Amino acid sequence: MPSKYTPQLSMWREDLYKGIYSRSERLTSNKRLRFYNDDYCELSRRTPGMGYGNYFAYALLGSMLFFCFFVFLIGFYILITNIFQLGTYNPNTWQDEYVSVNVLSGAVILTGACFFYFFATLLNYSIFAPKDCPIRLNRKTGKVYIYDYILLNLSTKGLFTSPFFRVTRPVQKEFNWQDIQAVLTSMAAPVSTGGMLRSYVIRCVVCKPGTTEMVDHFCLTADSSLSYDEWMWINSYMAFSDGNLDFTTFEKDNVPGKAITWKPEYDEKAKVSSMEEYQSVAAHYSN
Repeated sequence: MPSKYTPQLSMWREDLYKGIYSRSERLTSNKRLRFYNDDYCELSRRTPGMGYGNYFAYALLGSMLFFCFFVFLIGFYILITNIFQLGTYNPNTWQDEYVSVNVLSGAVILTGACFFYFFATLLNYSIFAPKDCPIRLNRKTGKVYIYDYILLNLSTKGLFTSPFFRVTRPVQKEFNWQDIQAVLTSMAAPVSTGGMLRSYVIRCVVCKPGTTEMVDHFCLTADSSLSYDEWMWINSYMAFSDGNLDFTTFEKDNVPGKAITWKPEYDEKAKVSSMEEYQSVAAHYSN
């Protein structure tokens, strides 16, 4: 049965229940909790590609860049050499030699350029990624704020359609909690030792008020094992069911990387204690 939210997200697995979850043990945030009080909470959405900690990946990407650039130069050298050296040719064989050499050099140049573009763009995104892309939820106003970055939604299509070497900046958005639902997506890939390696992503879909028509979506959490922990924790927190929650496991904030800088308007709105305060802040920034 397909998702009730349209248009349907790719790799959809199931629509998730929105409401209070209860268990015999307290619900955990899976060590994603960054901050909480009675007004708002902030949870981490960090992925392995963020920050400056993945030095091995950067070294690998840098090596691939060098290799692709080297391949590009070889192809270009073959092409130029072919153009200038085929002046002394046998008329009977020149055409075949010229075509074959140029096809080969053109293929080498194109392959090197494509791979260079891919790895250079990915390395650029990784280096300039913030150390985290948190989500803030204010249960007194029912507002949700996300600090989003392209690495959370990166695809092969996104790599090749984004401007070359663009230094991406985090995008910040505000939503109403009542318009947010969640779906589980999953992807499986075969492994050399046999079997399948499956990954799971909980994506929040933002619908038009009172409908199931999706107008936006964002990644909440990704894991290699099936877990609804963060989504269950958030639901109970927004419903003021604090007795059902574990507030003792926090996400470590001592990782290197670019600092998280919220817009002053969103930073103030996320911390208010009532709708009256929220409207006052909104009026201040609308002037």
